[in-house]
Order: sequence, then structure tokens, then C-alpha cells
Amino acid sequence: MKIRSLKVLFLGGLALAVLSCITVNIYFPEAEVKKAAEDIVNEVQGTGPKKDEVKKDEIKKSEGFSLMPRLHAQQATEVSTPGIRALKEGMKARFEQLVPHYDAGRIGIGNDGYLKTLKEEGLSMQDRSVLRKLVGDENNDRKELYAQVAKALNVDPSKIADVQKIFANQWTSTARAGWMVQKPDGSWAKK
Repeated sequence: MKIRSLKVLFLGGLALAVLSCITVNIYFPEAEVKKAAEDIVNEVQGTGPKKDEVKKDEIKKSEGFSLMPRLHAQQATEVSTPGIRALKEGMKARFEQLVPHYDAGRIGIGNDGYLKTLKEEGLSMQDRSVLRKLVGDENNDRKELYAQVAKALNVDPSKIADVQKIFANQWTSTARAGWMVQKPDGSWAKK
């Protein structure tokens, strides 16, 4: 009886030790987040191909091949929820107001995915107030956008910073020549 109890106790301890070594790996859909960031930033800034052009291009590429590419093109999903669509619309409307400030070097794209006010010289008090509101509204929408995209892709809330970093890279890469962007070391440079 004692030997059997010791075996059960030993096997139970061994099972507990093995289970305690197992770590939970949280899946992060990096490719999906990159695609969502590219699509959203291009839509907000009015850059990149239109949706209809992309669909026609996918159909042309799949013609003459097997059925598999066509099915793959149909399975491509767009990250879209009512919240994300509303945020994109607000950001698109605001973008045209931000462009002159980008062009003048008053604002720049931070390496954290948010806008930064770099200078306000030459602006009236009213214009400074308008600029601050534009930047504040844009940053609030970006923060909410990152959270909404993470939620739509079932990304663990602890990984929102990773979503934000991917968007930061996309905002920076699509910045126009002459716009200020923040480098990873924190310094600023014209793109």
C-alpha cells in the first residue's frame, strides 16, 4: 500500500512539474495587422489603389490558373467594424486639414504612431488652438483605432503596443517627402 501511495504521489508530482513548465503562447497575427495597417493608412490618406482596382487585379491574376488562387482572393478579409469605419471617416476628413501642417513642418509622425507638434511659431493664438485640437483629436482616434483593430483581430489586449508599432511603421513609410518623422532613437528628420 505504501509503495502504491508513493508511486501515485511521485507521478502526481511529476505531472504537476511537467504542466508547470508549459507556457501559453499568445498568437499574434502580425501579417493580418500589417495588412490592416496598410489598408487603413492608405484609405485615410487617399493613397494606394482603390478597392475596385485591387479586386479587378486579383481576378486578372487568378484567370488562367487553378481555382485555388481565386478562392484565396475571395478569402482575403478586410478588418472592418462599425467602430473602425467611423474612426477612418473622421481621420480621412481631418487628414486634409493636417496636410498643410505636415508640409510646414509644424507636426510630425512620432515613432510611437502618434502625431507630435514640433513648432507653432508664426501661428496666431486661434491657429495654434486649431492645430492642438486637430493633433489631439487625431491622436485620440489613433489610440482608439489601434484598440479596435486589435479587438477585431482577436489580439490579446497586452499586445496592443505591437499593433501600435506596426501602424507607426506604416504611417512613417507612407509619409510624403519633406514631412517630419521620428527615428527609433527619438531624433527627427525630414523624410
